[in-house]
Amino acid sequence: MTAAPATGQGSATSLSVSVHCHMDDVPGWRRHQVQGLVLWFKGYLNGNSVEDLASRLAVLPCENWMRETSGLDGHFALVATRNDTVFASVDSIASIPVFYGLDGAAWHVDGNVRRLVVRLGATEINPEAALALAMSGATIGSATLLEGVKALGAGEMVLFRPGREPQHQHYYLYLPRPDESISADDPELRHRLADVTMGIFEKMVASLEGRAVTVPLSAGLDSRLVACALKELEVENVTCFSYGRRGNFEAEGARRVAKKLGYNWVFVEHTPRQQAATFASGECHTFEAFADSLNAIPFHQDFFAIDRLKAERRVPQEAVIVNGQSGDYIAGNHIPPSLCAGAENLSEKVRWARITDALVDKHYDLWKVLRTPENESKIAQLLREEMEAVGGGLGKPENDFALYEMSECLNRQVKYVVAGQRTYEWHGYDWRLPLWDNAFLDFWKAAPLAAKAGRRLFRETFAECNWGGVWGAEWEFPQTVTPVWLRSARLAAKLMHAPLGRSRWYRFEKRYFSWTMDEVCNYAVAPYGKVARDRRGHRNATSWHAERYLAGKGLSYDGHPLECEA
Repeated sequence: MTAAPATGQGSATSLSVSVHCHMDDVPGWRRHQVQGLVLWFKGYLNGNSVEDLASRLAVLPCENWMRETSGLDGHFALVATRNDTVFASVDSIASIPVFYGLDGAAWHVDGNVRRLVVRLGATEINPEAALALAMSGATIGSATLLEGVKALGAGEMVLFRPGREPQHQHYYLYLPRPDESISADDPELRHRLADVTMGIFEKMVASLEGRAVTVPLSAGLDSRLVACALKELEVENVTCFSYGRRGNFEAEGARRVAKKLGYNWVFVEHTPRQQAATFASGECHTFEAFADSLNAIPFHQDFFAIDRLKAERRVPQEAVIVNGQSGDYIAGNHIPPSLCAGAENLSEKVRWARITDALVDKHYDLWKVLRTPENESKIAQLLREEMEAVGGGLGKPENDFALYEMSECLNRQVKYVVAGQRTYEWHGYDWRLPLWDNAFLDFWKAAPLAAKAGRRLFRETFAECNWGGVWGAEWEFPQTVTPVWLRSARLAAKLMHAPLGRSRWYRFEKRYFSWTMDEVCNYAVAPYGKVARDRRGHRNATSWHAERYLAGKGLSYDGHPLECEA
């Protein structure tokens, strides 16, 4: 992609609307026609059928389509057309992407961003989006890497009508508003969380209609909750799988949990050589093109594992993959300590600074050399503008953490983490995200900060419930270094660095040991020597995946065109 004159410059008020929602070549999109209405739909609904939804929309004025669809429960995307009117909506987490843009004469809506780019003739790089992606792996707001190409955000819908500006609405927003009448120490809060959680899984199990379930299982609490809830509901046709280096602690913990629950467990081994070959393969490049949304790097951590399970027929094609994304975030485990402290005596300027500083420190740190005052200022301004536009700006000082959580949800979580479902779709599997259910989101939106910080309430609740008998101290799995042969060398190097300080050791470890210690071998996207020689200050394997993605767009790791490099 090279710079070119911008397209799509013109007034929308005098336009006729053209829609291109031919989803036939995008897996999962289905067409439903009722009278003069065509409804394209992908995903699943709870308590509604798509056919009934199409029938309801067909008899309503288009002005009422927003209200009719705002209460839908499930994970989905839809595009409805009637005459020259086009309506598009995504669920509360934009789990299935929809894109739109203006070509100078008409609006176009599409589920395939590559096709949309061609229709719009879009070639100009959005420098702010490129910088955000280079620093974090995702853009900010509705922007994509290309000027004029937009993506619907979480909980967003838009109505296009001839002669009018597009009408946008955020019908759902994950912006925590703690219920001040609830105490973090109230036992009723734990009971309520347990009831909400079980209700979500009961609803999910009913939607599966007896199909087999496959759970990506780690040593963590989120995927464990998924497996345990299924066991509590007596779902037996469940296969759990783990992947990574042989002997890694995540897989060993998952094996023990699956055994206790009585579920079949499968391990898919990763090696650096195998992962390097996977990332370089034509199939992986084709998948990345399929999964590319132009607003985040592809998430393909379990791409190889799913491919192996499918090839070896360990997972039937009709199975539904159910993972634990992203319970740790939703339950408050990402809230930085700096935002748990009081802010009553701080000015608005200082409050905004501590919110944006926390976001930059956590998510915009893929390369230390990009953490310049100028770049940080640009990112902070973009983040603040989005938070003010969507969430309305600062609220009570004690709730500054809420804006942090909202921003992370709208950007990293939705665009990068949730987009991992493209891996399952690529291999032909349906999926569910129970811990992104609206009822779960609503519960945590109202939870007190003291209950969320450090994930306290989540841990206490499910330790008390002890579903499946796999909670408590004996089911905590401390992190260990793999491969085993590396442990002595790493310990010796650590002792040698002791007099030089902790930060010096961390830099040394990241450059020379992280590549080899990577449990899932994601670092294999770059050669060991390149990582060891790095002077730019990479943060983790994602840094190298971001560099690779941008290089595929003709951009350097910093988001600038490659031809501009010295």
